[in-house]
Amino acid sequence: MATPKTCVQCGKCLDVCPLFKVTGREELTPRAKFFLDGLDSPDGLSKKDFKALAGLCLGCGRCEDNCPQNMSGPKLVSALRSKSKDFTQTCWDLWLSNPEFIWPLASALSKFSPESLPEPIGSAKKRMGSLFAKSPANWAKLIPDLKLGDQKVMLFKGCVGSFARKDWARKAEHFMDGLGLVRAAESDFACCGSSYGSAGLLDRQAKARKFNVDVWKAAECPLLIIFCTTCLKGLKEYSLDDFGGDVELLDKWQSSLTPLSSLLVDGDITILENRPEQVIYHKPCHAPVPDFDMMLVEKIAGDRLLPVQNDLCCGFGGIMQLGAPDLSKQVGDYCADTLTKNGNAGAQILTGCSACVIQLATLTKDDFFTGHWLDILE
Repeated sequence: MATPKTCVQCGKCLDVCPLFKVTGREELTPRAKFFLDGLDSPDGLSKKDFKALAGLCLGCGRCEDNCPQNMSGPKLVSALRSKSKDFTQTCWDLWLSNPEFIWPLASALSKFSPESLPEPIGSAKKRMGSLFAKSPANWAKLIPDLKLGDQKVMLFKGCVGSFARKDWARKAEHFMDGLGLVRAAESDFACCGSSYGSAGLLDRQAKARKFNVDVWKAAECPLLIIFCTTCLKGLKEYSLDDFGGDVELLDKWQSSLTPLSSLLVDGDITILENRPEQVIYHKPCHAPVPDFDMMLVEKIAGDRLLPVQNDLCCGFGGIMQLGAPDLSKQVGDYCADTLTKNGNAGAQILTGCSACVIQLATLTKDDFFTGHWLDILE
């Protein structure tokens, strides 16, 4: 029997793979993908099997964190997808490249569709509503305590913050002003690139990265303030190639990436009377260490925060929304049900990832609110 080239088949990825956890199907695991990719076959995989292999990964990255060989399932799948492009990638590219036009149009059209629709169309309709959802009434007031003097900064709004939830960006800018930060010349960034990369659209990813680096350099390399954990991860993954081999510039970029919550966690909090009885924090797969978003929510929610679960994936999966929406929903339903099983009606689920907000707001029951932690701050 042929053996994998580098994967030792230890199975540690099975312990953390959300697809395997929910479905029990080992053919969906990173171990299976590495095994098939490493087969010593002169013809390789059939085109059909190759496409199937390339399309079934949520991109959570948990396998890489747990792998003794430091191998990455998402990176393998990205490379495989790039070699086997299909119509779903064309659609995903269109969705990511024209958000200022397509996103509002899709949201508007969804409002005129029937209330009851078969899956996956039903979830897609609700997802459009979640993308442009309104914030609930604020129930916490935060006054930043940290002062950074005349440090120049730029806000990386991300795709959702730029084109759908502009209120998040406005609140972030409000807190930046409260910190005494000096905003560098305003300029819109492109997508962080992670959604392109996970879909195998590597040329698009490279262009987005180059654009963002050029914008940052033109502003004289200020601090980059970020409020989405997936954007933060995507920006951290920029490589030496993205900086023309300039090690010093790459190091400066990495040190500039600053979670907004890390600047707010020591602020003064005033709790308003309408605070919910229960708060649930969803820890995103891409949450950094330390997780300042979680620390901030813990401080705001106090004893009303339910125990945080660290092993749940929302199931969004980027292009999986088009390529395998049933699997995305299956993982998402498990996450939503597990998060809310000890919660009462009126509980609020807070997180720091734009994609997690959209997915969980789509799949949780209507008597739970799901939002970004910025939603509840005044």
